[in-house]
Amino acid sequence: MARLFQASTISALKKGHYDYTISIEYFMRNGDTGIGTYNGHNGEAIFLDGVAYNGCASGEVKVMDYPQTGVTFGAITKFNKDVAEINIENVSDINALQTLLNNQCSTSGPNFFYVAKISGHFNSVTVVSSYKQRKPFRPLSLVEKEMRSYTYKDLDGQLVAIYAPKYLKDVSFNGWCFHFLSNDKLKGGKLVQLSAPALKVKINLIDKWEIKLPNSKGFITENFDSEDLEKEKDAKNEADSPKIESNEKTIDENTTQPSEKANDNSDDSDVK
Repeated sequence: MARLFQASTISALKKGHYDYTISIEYFMRNGDTGIGTYNGHNGEAIFLDGVAYNGCASGEVKVMDYPQTGVTFGAITKFNKDVAEINIENVSDINALQTLLNNQCSTSGPNFFYVAKISGHFNSVTVVSSYKQRKPFRPLSLVEKEMRSYTYKDLDGQLVAIYAPKYLKDVSFNGWCFHFLSNDKLKGGKLVQLSAPALKVKINLIDKWEIKLPNSKGFITENFDSEDLEKEKDAKNEADSPKIESNEKTIDENTTQPSEKANDNSDDSDVK
């Protein structure tokens, strides 16, 4: 069985530790398929077939050069493409997709990691992404409220999905997490909703897991008491403001990509 390599922890990300944990080059020595985010929580990372893509908050997708930046949080594996392909139908929304995937993984059960590659034609996908954050970093709950949202209609694409067991919810992903990349490599981000008539799925079961922890001063001195994390979660749930910026953009497949260069904080010159 395969090994999953993870950079940082979800608890560190929630607390606002967005300094890079590992360079893209070293991260991708551990695999070719994965998801995450880059230095400064700059966009949504999609690692597919050995290429590092960034689904940017501007609505663009960029190929990330190895020396350009590092990975703040993410997980990657060397995906076994020789596993059997599964067909799933009537994927009405993201909850239906999670249920269908859970059914496929039911034989081995929910206590392993799983990595899935999902492809097909999508009636619609909605993705979100964030601009690069500047210090002093804010908690993830605040950054999420400012994420840009894009809905795309009638297009072909792929999802990279990672499932982590519930008992690791403070360390890794909490259940399934999906990142989307269109086949033309022009549209992408973290998936929050979808609709598809039928999709092709390949799933790898993962029973080996390795973590590279950050070595920043902030991480070293942080208090990760579980009660504090629960308080932050409760505060987030009680917030009146919406999680995703309300001025969502809906874009058909052939529509030119939006550009917000004036607000694009994609410069990573602070990486050492």
